[in-house]
Amino acid sequence: MNRTELRFAWRLIPFLDSVESLEDGMVRLRDRRWLVWHPDVMAALFRNDRSLSHPPSRTLSPLLGNRSVLWLDGPEHTAYRRALVPLLRGEQYRSVIEEEVARSIRGLPSGPTSLTEWTRTLTLRIIGRVIFGVDDDELLTAFRRWLDRRLGSRVRTLAHRWLTPGATRSDPVLDAMLLRRAQSAEPPALAACLPRADLRDQVVSLLFAGHETTASATAWTLYWMHQAGITDRLDLVDAAIAESLRLSPPATLAGNRMSADGMVITPSIYLAHRRAATYENPHVFDPFRVSPPAGAFFPFGGGVRHCPGRDLALLEIRLIVTALLRHKHVRIGSSSTPQLRGAAMAPPPSLAMVATCRR
Repeated sequence: MNRTELRFAWRLIPFLDSVESLEDGMVRLRDRRWLVWHPDVMAALFRNDRSLSHPPSRTLSPLLGNRSVLWLDGPEHTAYRRALVPLLRGEQYRSVIEEEVARSIRGLPSGPTSLTEWTRTLTLRIIGRVIFGVDDDELLTAFRRWLDRRLGSRVRTLAHRWLTPGATRSDPVLDAMLLRRAQSAEPPALAACLPRADLRDQVVSLLFAGHETTASATAWTLYWMHQAGITDRLDLVDAAIAESLRLSPPATLAGNRMSADGMVITPSIYLAHRRAATYENPHVFDPFRVSPPAGAFFPFGGGVRHCPGRDLALLEIRLIVTALLRHKHVRIGSSSTPQLRGAAMAPPPSLAMVATCRR
């Protein structure tokens, strides 16, 4: 590993900030591996995505499994997405989301609470209801603990990646609990449409991807609205969500692509969204921005790997933010140094929120 790739792996955000001004929107990480963010390159890459392969993440594949839909290619990937997409259509879960949001707001303490932990707990409950059809806080707590042991800090994440390369990081007891719950769900949506041998990897992938980035996007939206002094402007919630997804995308990277000759290309969402040639004052939160050009805004990825739960995530963010600001007066701290969990970027757990009843 050369110095550039080492900086990319160990200090991702400082490295991305250091190359942000490169006008060609690409940097070589090592021989035959490039980090890219120029909008023209991104648009072309996503248009031709079906002709590329998608190598698994060395950080996440030992957690989510090699059979996760995130790494599959070709007809197998297409078939899995066709099975999963109908399960993740947002509007069918509106009542579930509203119920969980109301429950979570009622449970807010009178004093400070971690904004990140609050949104994480809430979005995990929601995706748990989507997958399993019931509340199971014991199972979801076990899942959170397992995930935090591996992604709870940057040092822990990279230690698992580099000190035990290729080693599985699953928990057989947790896996058995997840499979039993998925197979007993009513209706058994996942178990009915996926092979039993692949069910574990898809359940874990959906639980992880279905709550981690949504929680981060929700927390960032609340943070930026508070910083801008617009928490009373519910008419700006959708615009604030879009601008928060631009300025603080919950996923910094959009997966790897590999050409037939072995060239690996890694799109950077973070850098594409902060490109000065595309966005005026790119580091400023501005919910009144005009729509960006193609290839310049892709918080949910793009091409054949765009997030199938995009509409569900956007609905969750909108309902959580709107309900919280409608019922509570919210104060949020000013510390915004992001925490990385894999390539996902969230506000730090220390970012405190105080929510008091509106009078």
